[in-house]
Amino acid sequence: MTNALDPHPLVWESRVRGCLLGLALGESLAFQPTELSEPSEPSGLIQAGPATQLAAFTVEGVVRAAVRSLQQGSCHPPSVVWAAYCRWGQLQGLLPEDAAELDGWLVTVPTLRERRGAAEATVTAIQDTGPGTRDAPTTGSMDWQALVRGLPFAALSGQAHWSDVLMATECAALTHGHPRAWSTAAAGVRLLNNVLAARTGREDLPAVITEALPGLDEELAAGLRTALWAAGTRPGERDVLYSLASNDSAASVLMGGVYAATSFPGREGIYQAMRFAATAPEAHGVSAMTGAVIGSLHGVEIWPAGVLARHELVWVLDTLARDLVRQLTANPGGSAKAAPHDPRWNERYPGW
Repeated sequence: MTNALDPHPLVWESRVRGCLLGLALGESLAFQPTELSEPSEPSGLIQAGPATQLAAFTVEGVVRAAVRSLQQGSCHPPSVVWAAYCRWGQLQGLLPEDAAELDGWLVTVPTLRERRGAAEATVTAIQDTGPGTRDAPTTGSMDWQALVRGLPFAALSGQAHWSDVLMATECAALTHGHPRAWSTAAAGVRLLNNVLAARTGREDLPAVITEALPGLDEELAAGLRTALWAAGTRPGERDVLYSLASNDSAASVLMGGVYAATSFPGREGIYQAMRFAATAPEAHGVSAMTGAVIGSLHGVEIWPAGVLARHELVWVLDTLARDLVRQLTANPGGSAKAAPHDPRWNERYPGW
């Protein structure tokens, strides 16, 4: 896999921020596609969707797992991410608030207590079945949230002590029991890692995605090749999008997102791509995937400031993205052998 630090570090940070904010804008604006136009006129608060909330807790779990690994010498990252999802469940009123200690800074964000839509497989696992694994799944779900909420794992390649793709797979299995959900989550992370690592942001996006296909599940790789071929020969056609993304499965949303993002190449095509993605049958998922791809290539600067300023979690998501990069590159919390550079880091991201 491409080394994540190939771009300049500031470019890398911008792309990680762009990825997470693109995911959020895509999910939120799926049914308000005209909001993504240039210039943008302020017209009210943009609410975050449930996959965006869970992506925020995924990032927090990843940072806390990295802190634990460095400070204690051992860690099972899926267990740390599961604990993060349970904190989300406590804030949402799905679990008693005293079920576990609500620590770390993310639980202090009032907006994360607001219910913004359904996350059925995650809620079922949190309330009823407990965490699943690939060997012992606890639900049969294959819906798109396993893919979208796990996309932040793409930032780990070349940095962490564990495989980003394996972590995406295992963390998808915590709540989504269908093997296609796991393989699609892994494919999305591998694909986005290649996009994040593109050197200039002006590369041919289909070529960058094609480089990520070897080693993927064969059926998924074939579907992605079809999506890329269709974007080159029949770009931006509604019937093609409906054929590729016909339902709410993770695989369907991945195909639709890739098709939409590659149908309108270049920085000048991003608004068309996002508006087109919003016409998919599962608009929230396809738009979130499209936004994540676009933001990963072009960086945070590609998103209109007027739209970002109105998103209720923009500061939270941008802070998480910056902190993720900082943890992976500077280790501000220290280790078992080194004192922390930031004395408050371990309070913000406890590594228990």
